[in-house]
Amino acid sequence: MKICLIFNHLQLQDGVCRSAIAIANRLAGYKDIELTLIPLFRADKECYKYIDKRVAVKTVFGFYFRGFASIVSKIPSSLLYKYIVGDKYDVNIAFQYGPSIRIVAEGVNDNHNSIAWMHCYDEGLVYKDYYKKIGKVVCVSQCNAQRLKKELPDVDVDYNYNPIDDESIRLQGQQTVEIPRLNDVKFISVARMSPEKGYDTLLKCVQRLKTEGYKFSLWLVGDGPILNILKRYAEELQITDYVTFLGQQSNPHAYVSKAGVYICSSTIEGYSTSCTEAIIQGIPVLTTNCSGGQEIISEAGCGRIFGMDEDSIYNAMKEVLKNPDLIYEWKEILKTTRRNFSPEIRIKRFLNIVGYKEQIDIQ
Repeated sequence: MKICLIFNHLQLQDGVCRSAIAIANRLAGYKDIELTLIPLFRADKECYKYIDKRVAVKTVFGFYFRGFASIVSKIPSSLLYKYIVGDKYDVNIAFQYGPSIRIVAEGVNDNHNSIAWMHCYDEGLVYKDYYKKIGKVVCVSQCNAQRLKKELPDVDVDYNYNPIDDESIRLQGQQTVEIPRLNDVKFISVARMSPEKGYDTLLKCVQRLKTEGYKFSLWLVGDGPILNILKRYAEELQITDYVTFLGQQSNPHAYVSKAGVYICSSTIEGYSTSCTEAIIQGIPVLTTNCSGGQEIISEAGCGRIFGMDEDSIYNAMKEVLKNPDLIYEWKEILKTTRRNFSPEIRIKRFLNIVGYKEQIDIQ
């Protein structure tokens, strides 16, 4: 069986990319499966050392600049499909919202299966007609799948939690790094620095807690369009002694493993890859009630879920700072419950979704 995953960027700070790599690496050992990763835009060389050598990577443009996606959208989908996919695969998966949906929808025929993967929910169902043409949509959380079934009853809707390469993550987490600060409680968050991550609200909560005399550190890992804006905002709030912007890191897991608590302040998620990666390393999670948040906390059996507003995030952080023993209690719980996030069950479900029937020995 030949499968392709089409997505935007091959860069480690993107959860979609890390999920695609995890799937590819897990399937690399199957003798009768060939999986090809097809990043449309950026393709960071750093990523290749984390990809199994048996996995094919087919870059398309290999670069990106602001507005480039709009330019690409003007190219006829038929040409993009012919050049990028061209009926070479048994299963075509549009693994990310955007151009990949149009490309896969263009190639729907009886010679292969076509699937749209929905990470963050498509609010307003902008791609509704494409989903109907593709015929099958997979959400990365049960809550989004249930919602989509109601909104698109004529489309085959399923869900699959994104598999995570747990062995690789734990190995990377062992790498030694320079710890930015040594305060008692260390919060960390890893994401692309963009508005939907809610970091402006998170910084405001840090200011409130600092004013009340709490001692802690917040590490923010990632790059993105509002990074410099957030840095200036931290200076305005006079919290630069509490917040460290670590920028894009080729191995964010090395920092996560040294933290006390992972915090997700997002207003939009599908099913947070970064939260899952933290739990796999035994780091408890605080998360907003974005899509998949409740499912993550329930599976972990610890941590906290809260609203997206400033007071809710502030109160969740304050609870941990007032009761730091919670961190140790949660970490003890995760020694058992993190098994719930292992990739074996998720990969098996993935194989069922793509129509892979015969289970064979793995190399």
